[in-house]
Amino acid sequence: MFKKIFISITFALILFCAPGISQAAQSPVDVQEVFTSTKTIEGDSFTYPKGKAEMRLYRVEVAAGEEVPLHSHPAPLTGHIEKGELTLKKQSGKSQTFRKGDSFLLGAKTPPHTMGNTGNTSAVMWVSVASAEGVPTLTPVE
Repeated sequence: MFKKIFISITFALILFCAPGISQAAQSPVDVQEVFTSTKTIEGDSFTYPKGKAEMRLYRVEVAAGEEVPLHSHPAPLTGHIEKGELTLKKQSGKSQTFRKGDSFLLGAKTPPHTMGNTGNTSAVMWVSVASAEGVPTLTPVE
C-alpha cells in the first residue's frame, strides 16, 4: 500500500517538476535567491567561529529615530531590510544606508558600528547568523 502511494507521489512530482514537459505546468513553489555574497560590506572574506555550529534568525524592528548602540559581530551575518531604512554608521564617521529590499553581509572584521533608523517609520530587518553555540551575535562596544 505505502509502496504504491510512494510510487504515485514520485511519478506525480516527476511529471509536475520535470523541465520541458509542459510550459503550462508551473510549479506551486517559487524559489528566488534574494542575496548571496562571498565578501562583507568592507570587501573582506569571512570565517566562522569554532565550536558546535549554530544558525540563528532574528527579526529586528527599530522605531523611527532609534538606533542599536555601537557594537561588532564575532560571527558572519546576513541582513535583509523588509521595511523602512537603516543606516550603518562606523566609528570613522562613514555610513551606509540600506532600504527596503537591500541585503548585506557583515563579519568579524567589520568595524564597530551603530545601526540606526534614519527613516520616518519603523524599520524591519531580518538577520541570519552563522555562528557557534555560546558565541554572541552582537558584542557591545563601550
